[in-house]
Amino acid sequence: MQPLATQRTRDRKQADLRQQARYRVEFPVNCTGDYVAAGTVYNLGLGGCKIMGSVRVTVEIGAILNLELHPPKMAPVHVHAATVRWTMEDDFGVDFLGMQESERDRLVQLIEQLAEES
Repeated sequence: MQPLATQRTRDRKQADLRQQARYRVEFPVNCTGDYVAAGTVYNLGLGGCKIMGSVRVTVEIGAILNLELHPPKMAPVHVHAATVRWTMEDDFGVDFLGMQESERDRLVQLIEQLAEES
C-alpha cells in the first residue's frame, strides 16, 4: 500500500492531466512506427488525441507511433513520437511525446482556432 501523501500526489497529477482542454474534431490521420494504420482523429488536445482506426488493428498500449494529422485547411501536422495510452475496440488514445518546434507551433495554432470556434 502506498503512503497517503504519495497516493494524493498521484491522484492530483492524474486530475491535472484530465483538465487539459480537448476539442472535438474529425479529420484523417496516418500512423506509422510500431503499427501502420490510417484512421480519424476525434478528440484533440496539445498533449494527445483519440484515434479511431479505419480498419480493425490491434494496437498495444505502450506502442510508439509517428502521426501525420491532416486537419482541414492546413498542411499536415507531424508528431514524430506518440505513445498509445489506452485502447478500446477500434479506438485508441495517444500522448504526444516528441515534435519539432515548428510542428508544435502549428498544433498550438490549430488548438487556438478550435478554442475560438467552441
